[in-house]
Amino acid sequence: MPELTNLPRTIIPQELMIARLAQSEQMREFFIQMRLQNPVLANQGGEKVQNLLSPST
Repeated sequence: MPELTNLPRTIIPQELMIARLAQSEQMREFFIQMRLQNPVLANQGGEKVQNLLSPST
């Protein structure tokens, strides 16, 4: 895949960034709930997945 160069910078509006972050947090919460409901399946994801779904400190 060719490397893209000289791309114009794009400014993401703050409102859009906040909306995307909120959606990301909703998805994370959904996957945490799925993990809690089915820990055997969740453990198949390995340590990296478990770390991603662990509550933030």
